[in-house]
Amino acid sequence: MKKRKGLWFVLLPLIITTCLYVVFYSRIECKPSSAGFWLIIALGVSIGVVMTRLPEWLGTKKTDNK
Repeated sequence: MKKRKGLWFVLLPLIITTCLYVVFYSRIECKPSSAGFWLIIALGVSIGVVMTRLPEWLGTKKTDNK
């Protein structure tokens, strides 16, 4: 499998989750029994993934230039 190094693949989880949040904003309730609660949890997880992958991407970008 090809190793993907672009910024697009770093930000993709956040973009998808944010789009879902915007589309379903009017139906989101913060009760744990509703699906909106899990969408908010997924948004937090995707932010964490981006915060982890962004420094990794910047590190690989620096080593590729050398």
